[in-house]
Amino acid sequence: MRVMLRHPGIGLYYAGRKHWVGNASSALDLESVEHAKELSRDEAFEEMEIIVTYDDPSCEMVLPLARRPRMEAAAEEPQRAAG
Repeated sequence: MRVMLRHPGIGLYYAGRKHWVGNASSALDLESVEHAKELSRDEAFEEMEIIVTYDDPSCEMVLPLARRPRMEAAAEEPQRAAG
């Protein structure tokens, strides 16, 4: 299994800090969906897809990520604490 980040608008894969490639085989393997999500948040990417591939090339899972506006994220925090 490989876990990668891809920019949906341009189709490039994350290969390291400020480095993007067009070929999935050259992309950085982030090893877990959690790590990909954290990296996307830490790098403040606006829009990204987490791509999970398996040994079978016909099997690919695409998980879209969208960065939430700060005000929306802050408004949800009290609701989580109360829940």
